[in-house]
Amino acid sequence: MNFNRFETAARRMWHEIPAEAREGVDGLTIEPEAASHPDFDWVYTMGECLTEAWPSGAGGDGDVRSELVLYHGSFRALAGEDPDFDWEGELWETILHELLHHRESAAGEAGLDAVDWAHEQNLRRLAGEPFDPDFFRAVPSGPDGVVRLESELFVESTVAERAEEAVFEWRGRRYAVAAPASAARAFVEVSNLAAGRLCVVVSRCRPWWRFGRGSGRPVELSAPAFPLPAHPLPAKDG
Repeated sequence: MNFNRFETAARRMWHEIPAEAREGVDGLTIEPEAASHPDFDWVYTMGECLTEAWPSGAGGDGDVRSELVLYHGSFRALAGEDPDFDWEGELWETILHELLHHRESAAGEAGLDAVDWAHEQNLRRLAGEPFDPDFFRAVPSGPDGVVRLESELFVESTVAERAEEAVFEWRGRRYAVAAPASAARAFVEVSNLAAGRLCVVVSRCRPWWRFGRGSGRPVELSAPAFPLPAHPLPAKDG
């Protein structure tokens, strides 16, 4: 999709959003260039919400105003890597994502900021950079206990100090996966479930006097998961 078609589609989508939902956004700017992540040049910024708060006379933030920016070059770069790239779908998702940033800022909330922070920490993990190992906890888990972050899935399993396996649930079934005995914390990519997108975050229980030993960067590995027998039904009296 060339720049002119991209701009036309973006403005059409923008005006399809009800005016009350767009309140406080002063404009939609479309830049022709790509915007890459400041630390990871393979990650492209699709859009941004540039927000300023204008103090009121009575104190406080007052009026919150924003401008949304879309980067056509970033879309073009990703489309060049994916022959099935959905221009319309990605454009809608980016506009709504950045608009939600504005609405949360206006309401004094930060839920989407927490998700973006968790995504940033996961990028750092994948790049071998220092990261906060609790990043996935910033995103609420679903009813099934799974945290969904972009295309990756996280479940947490706490194991005993000397345990060699971590047990977790996936789609109503119990599984076990290897838990490195020497690691206080591990990210285990499950190679045979969810197309390798499922990661079990293993935390090891240790006595209080051993806290701090074996800390540092969590161990990361890939391993298959093995199904466990279902819990036996309780015996009936009589």
